[in-house]
Amino acid sequence: MREEWFNRIESGDCPHAILFAGPPESDRAEHARRAAARFLLHTDDVSGLSGCPFYLEASEYAVDPMRDILRLLNAEAFERGRRCIVLLNAHRMSATVQNVLLKTLEEPPADTLLLLTGVESGMLQTVLSRCMILRAETEPWETIAERLRRAGIEASVAEQCARRSDGIYGRAELFAAPEALAFRRGAIGCMESYGKGVRPLPEAAALCTRSETDAETGDARKKARVSAEAVDAFFDVWLGLLSDALRLGVGRREIDNTDCKPLVNNLTQRFTTSEIQGMITTLLEGKRQLTYRATASQTLDWVLCKLP
Repeated sequence: MREEWFNRIESGDCPHAILFAGPPESDRAEHARRAAARFLLHTDDVSGLSGCPFYLEASEYAVDPMRDILRLLNAEAFERGRRCIVLLNAHRMSATVQNVLLKTLEEPPADTLLLLTGVESGMLQTVLSRCMILRAETEPWETIAERLRRAGIEASVAEQCARRSDGIYGRAELFAAPEALAFRRGAIGCMESYGKGVRPLPEAAALCTRSETDAETGDARKKARVSAEAVDAFFDVWLGLLSDALRLGVGRREIDNTDCKPLVNNLTQRFTTSEIQGMITTLLEGKRQLTYRATASQTLDWVLCKLP
């Protein structure tokens, strides 16, 4: 984020609500905490926030706890002064919780700052309209690829990860990790099966299954379940392939997944442009459902069964 905005936040010359928008790899949470430290403590050192009585951070949302948070924000402190709340992953709030927040956004208390992080697609328009939106800054993919190469990533891998990063270096760096590369190969394999007329439901579920600590016992026993984060990443891989197929279908030649040209060509030949657009819409709906905490396994099955 540009330094000028941190300076404005520190001086108080800023809106009462700011949304740091972008993927998690865009350091949106770090930007929000730094902004809070500037606003409350006039420093870039966020460690001081842990002992600040006028700072609150939240990431789990329900109606009553949100009302308690906002009641605390509105309450008069022992010494009047600035107060700040950071709401992480605000796009995960239900519509009901967002409407509770909306009342405070419409009539904010004096000397308060609400800092939200998340993606705009998960937010109500009424909430977005009352926030200043600071979107993640991006770089050309060529610049990102060069940074990855300097970090020791193979040139061909660096280019692929950079092209799919949406201009966010942190995303490209994440994509270049060995486990992420293996996951992408598995998701591409599922798309290859689908391109041949086979719905890869068991393969996709296996690919997206993760082991988690048993929350009921708290011991080291593991239980496997389909992970929402993995399903979301799976949808992202398919969205990238289908977006490339759509580009080819409308006459464009440049694609992001240059290592998958035969597969992308096959998708273009097998499906019409309208069908591909419909598939993209279905995948985006699946991602939206995950945002609102739908069951990961059911969402994965629903999407794969709904595709033509």
